[in-house]
Amino acid sequence: MSILLLSAAYLLDPTLVRGPIALLGGLMMVMIAFTSVELTLYLLILSTLLSPELTFGGHTEAELASGTVDTTESRGVTLRLDDILLTLVCLTWLFRMAILKQIGMIKETPINQPMLWYWAVTFFSTLLAMFYGKVGAYGLFFVVKYLEYFVLFYMIINHLHDEESIKRYLLIMLITCVIASLAGIAQIPSGVRVSAPFEGELGEPNTFGGYLVLMFSVTLGIFLHTSSRGRRWYLLLLSMGLILAPLAFTESRSSYLSFMVAILAFLFFSEKKRFLLIACMLGVMLLPFVLPQNVINRVMFTFHQSEQQGQLAVGGVKIDTSTTERLRSWESVLTKYFPEHPFLGVGVTGGPFLDAQYPRILLETGMLGLLLFLWFLRRIWVLLREAYANLQDEVLKGTALGVLCGFAGLLVHAIGANTFIIIRIMEPLMILLALMMAALLIERRRSREKSEEEGLQSDLQKQVSFR
Repeated sequence: MSILLLSAAYLLDPTLVRGPIALLGGLMMVMIAFTSVELTLYLLILSTLLSPELTFGGHTEAELASGTVDTTESRGVTLRLDDILLTLVCLTWLFRMAILKQIGMIKETPINQPMLWYWAVTFFSTLLAMFYGKVGAYGLFFVVKYLEYFVLFYMIINHLHDEESIKRYLLIMLITCVIASLAGIAQIPSGVRVSAPFEGELGEPNTFGGYLVLMFSVTLGIFLHTSSRGRRWYLLLLSMGLILAPLAFTESRSSYLSFMVAILAFLFFSEKKRFLLIACMLGVMLLPFVLPQNVINRVMFTFHQSEQQGQLAVGGVKIDTSTTERLRSWESVLTKYFPEHPFLGVGVTGGPFLDAQYPRILLETGMLGLLLFLWFLRRIWVLLREAYANLQDEVLKGTALGVLCGFAGLLVHAIGANTFIIIRIMEPLMILLALMMAALLIERRRSREKSEEEGLQSDLQKQVSFR
């Protein structure tokens, strides 16, 4: 009855009931999170790419373009539905664990230590910068967002106990990818660069491209390992028919390079190298006939932009202004900010805006933060290699291969984007990592139980033969 009354009031005067509706929605999410973690995580997965966003604070695009306020903090704080949902879920999950006395039952994983140490350095660096007045409250919003990624990882691995549940989460992720890809395809006729749904007026094509590379890798990995012919056709339609089209029209050069690295990783790690090699050769032969002209123009623009002031020359060839700015940002960090703050950096949002992950980590958290971040990335790599080597289920093994190769692509994507802090990439990545870690823990438990059973049978046989 209350919902009907609020709906009627909203039709009459939306501003009057916006607060009560938000409060009611929040209470409903808390109730769902407390009673059904699985349903809540389904909603969270769907919201990773399908939730609207609002930006608070910051400056206009004209002010940012002027170069006078080009800092991370000046970009403002972007608040999305899944930010609110994830915060509610995390708080409710911690409260639920406290009620059930399960706080000390967080499972140990190979990435626990580097994840927590890296976040601790990020928090301490930002707090120290705030103390000296170099960072405002915006910095803490970003630090809390990083923590949310890690809490999401812990929530999933502590909730999943069987392989069928893992497959259900994978299915929801694929459904989300289908919807996001269709939304991207719908943008193609407009002529603008394709970006994820609900990203505002300007959008972030580079971000969407990184997400599509990751999900393409997942679908290709499952395709290579599944024995179901029907499932193969669905995966082929998703990867080749739905994902590649919006990926091409993002016109994101970082994503194109990331895609090529992911394919090379498949050729290196996959057991079906001959099939992949033939498919790649066929793809290269068809490329001149199917490649959109905008992709060719975008790639060639790197070296054929009309002469502009300030362009850098690499090997005697001038590169476009966008690439020039990225290279100059690396130079600025290494020659100016790093010598002044070598150990802990300037804090999150304490320096100029950088659209490149590695120099941004060095800028904001110093050498200590960069080393811990690289340790974190290496542990992820080792985890995915182990998952691919040990998982027996064909769908999960294929997923492990896909995430491994997609992660290889993202490592390159991070050269020209803030890949590992962007919510539309980092949330799906952390969910996939948690699913693979949960599957690996289940496989380890199964192997241990099998070994114990074989040991028990061996002891019984020895006792029988002794008698």
